[in-house]
Amino acid sequence: MSSDRYALANAWELADRRLEALELAHDVATSRRLRAVGLQPGWRCLEVGAGRGSVARWLGAEVGPHGQVVAVDVDARFLRDLDSPMIEVVEADVVTDPLPSGPFDVVHARLLLMHLAARDQLVPRLVDVLRPGGVLLVEEHDIFPVTATADGAYGAAWSVFVRAMEAAGVAPTWIRGVPAKFELLGLADVTTDVDVPFFPERSPEAEFWRLTWLQAADRVIAAGVPRSVVDAGIEALEQSGTWFYGPAMVAVSGRRR
Repeated sequence: MSSDRYALANAWELADRRLEALELAHDVATSRRLRAVGLQPGWRCLEVGAGRGSVARWLGAEVGPHGQVVAVDVDARFLRDLDSPMIEVVEADVVTDPLPSGPFDVVHARLLLMHLAARDQLVPRLVDVLRPGGVLLVEEHDIFPVTATADGAYGAAWSVFVRAMEAAGVAPTWIRGVPAKFELLGLADVTTDVDVPFFPERSPEAEFWRLTWLQAADRVIAAGVPRSVVDAGIEALEQSGTWFYGPAMVAVSGRRR
């Protein structure tokens, strides 16, 4: 998917702040999951949809001088200051362009595949660039905590946002079928890990969703929804003393035989 067709593109004026909030909210869990799959010094890593580069930077420090991290994004504007000799930045569309040459010890993607119409075709290609014994780790949102709990202005904003994203090709429950897909692809040791965020106003998670809804507002309005619905949801995220459930972050990993 080219950057101009990506529903939440890096070209947006506040994209850097949005991605920073995402990092603050989720990098600790991502690093824990990468350690859990056995990340070691000297490993060769592929970070797909590298965004602002925090995971690639962390991987570079972990694999050390004898390892390598290849960070790929369709729009690499936030990756160009990654000056570590262990990190190679590649600007490419992983749907239409060849993937960087393997083999890799670990391939990781966070909040990427659910946004790509070709997600099911891309997963086998990610497996193909793994070495035997290498691990594929994907992390994606599942909206079940929101649909089960969100109400009021917050719930209304979520409802219109999800409809707009689905119209743009985003699949907010796709991750549920990934463990079975991994098994069908022959991956071993398929493992899942789920975090359900419960966060207060003005937290990194709240800031991420505030900025996400701002970025998606034009798509929501184009679907015939008043801007006031989006604005009320953003105001709810800023109300003091209020806590919210967000989408679950679901991680699935599997090892190539």
